[in-house]
Amino acid sequence: MFQKEKFVEHNANAIAAGRVAGVDPIEQITKRCIRIVKSPEAQFGGCVLCRSHDFSKIKFGPRTVILCDQCEKEFHVGCLKDHNMDDLKELPEGNWFCCSNCNRIHSALQKLVVHGEERLPEPSLNALKKKHEENGSESVADLEISWRVLSGKMSASTETRVLLNEAIDIFHERFDPIIDPSIKSGNSTRDLIPAMTYGKTLTEFAVFSCRTCHLHWALLLCSHVVVSAGIFRILGQELAELPLVATRSSSQGQGYFGLLFSCIEKLVGFLTVKNLVLPAAEEAESIWLNKFGFSKLSPEELFEYRKTYQMMIFQGTSMLRKPVPRCRIIDKSKNA
Repeated sequence: MFQKEKFVEHNANAIAAGRVAGVDPIEQITKRCIRIVKSPEAQFGGCVLCRSHDFSKIKFGPRTVILCDQCEKEFHVGCLKDHNMDDLKELPEGNWFCCSNCNRIHSALQKLVVHGEERLPEPSLNALKKKHEENGSESVADLEISWRVLSGKMSASTETRVLLNEAIDIFHERFDPIIDPSIKSGNSTRDLIPAMTYGKTLTEFAVFSCRTCHLHWALLLCSHVVVSAGIFRILGQELAELPLVATRSSSQGQGYFGLLFSCIEKLVGFLTVKNLVLPAAEEAESIWLNKFGFSKLSPEELFEYRKTYQMMIFQGTSMLRKPVPRCRIIDKSKNA
């Protein structure tokens, strides 16, 4: 026993077992493991450059975390410097963007929100006309069809709040409330749709924290009344998502949503975003696949996206993706 203990510090198994003073056995075992199996959730989020989840809140420094105000990717200040992306000396005032593309996208969206309602040209209404003729509905020529983009963060005006409330009513008409049962306000659970609409960063809603501020609404209006609405979020040049869409019950089957989706797709294409993703309920999946040209994301593809992007994923849905065709604006006289 004496001889064994005398040479224990030279024995790899003894070192790994923690029999040598000052040696951490867990560290030794980890070094000798062929691989460490991690929980998938632990691999999501964190700094996109180093993949680490650590951060410092005490003072500004290399492990301070900053989020891009468009794509919402997370970065360590030190990693930004190491990768020659930015050399921050303090947290910037106002918006901060990780790249010129995010800055460009953010600026374009702000201009579109300010631009307001835009009447759609006659050629884009052909599919709508056909649907109305088939259904024997009112002639499109007698209707004023327009669309606009809104931001919940810029909802101070009465007009904007009226339109957003119309959109909320459509979602409540078409869907059950989106509720996190673990979150309660008073004696009842909180409906997430209004929180998403007005871009509130509510710390109690962990799943939506830091995401709702960057949501935009696309609305289709018929004679200034909202008939179809969609929430979209652009996560940089690689990805945009469309987590919620709905059409007023009285306007179902008349081609309104197809027209709104065309407007959203053209906008995303104009911003040179490559992919559009959305969560599809089982009953709607075939429509997205067959009519709108989406395909189902494989578990591996979804896993890779979630490692980088804080996507909105709802229980009981499948994630679909569509490559976005590039859109070229011909009429340069329009600001939008």
